Amino acid sequence: TISRSLLYKLTTMKFFAAIAVLATSASAFTSIAPSRGVAQQQQSTFGVAHFDTSLMAAKQVPHGGTLVDLVAKSDSDKEAAIAKATVEIEASERQLCDVELIMNGGFSPLTGFMDEETYNSVVENMALPDGTIFGLPVVFDTNDESLQPGTTILLKQGDLPIATVEFTDKYVPNKVKECKECYGTSELEHPGTLMVATERGKYYMRGKV
Repeated sequence: TISRSLLYKLTTMKFFAAIAVLATSASAFTSIAPSRGVAQQQQSTFGVAHFDTSLMAAKQVPHGGTLVDLVAKSDSDKEAAIAKATVEIEASERQLCDVELIMNGGFSPLTGFMDEETYNSVVENMALPDGTIFGLPVVFDTNDESLQPGTTILLKQGDLPIATVEFTDKYVPNKVKECKECYGTSELEHPGTLMVATERGKYYMRGKV
C-alpha cells in the first residue's frame, strides 16, 4: 500500500506539472505585441482587407456557378404555375425537403429532379455530367404507372400548394447499384439503403420545378 504522505507528494508533483504544461500551451498563443505606429496600422488594415476580399469572393461563387431561385415572387406567378398542373399529388416528407432545396438554391445548380443520365453520373462518379461535384442523387420517385413524361403536377402538403413539377423523363433505377455506390452497402441495416429500398417508389422521374 502507498502511504498518505507519498500520495500527497505525488499528487502535488502532478499538479505542478499540469500547471507547467498549461503555461507552456498558453505561451504558444501569445505573441510579442508589435510597436505601435504606421507600420502596425498598415499591417492590420491589409489583413482585414485581405480577409474581406476573400470572404466576398467566396460568397460570390455558388456551387456550380449559378445560384438557383425558383420561388414565385407574386400571387399572379403562383396562380399561373398552378393553372398549368393537371394532377395533384400529396408529397412525401422527403419530396417536400428536396423540392424546397431545389427552389431556394440549396441544390444549385439543379433546377429540377434528375433525369436518368444525371442520376447515373451522380451514382457512378459523385458528379453531374458536366463534372460538378454532387454527392447523392436528387430524384422524384413514384409507383404510379399512369404518371408519364409531359405531365405537370401540383405538389401539395395537405391543402397547401408547394410547387409544380413538369415531368420530362421516367426510368427504372438500379437501386442495388445506387445503394452500393452511394452508401457503400446494399444491406438494409444502413438507413440510406433502407430508405431507398422501402420508401422510394419503383420509378424515378425527371421534372423541372
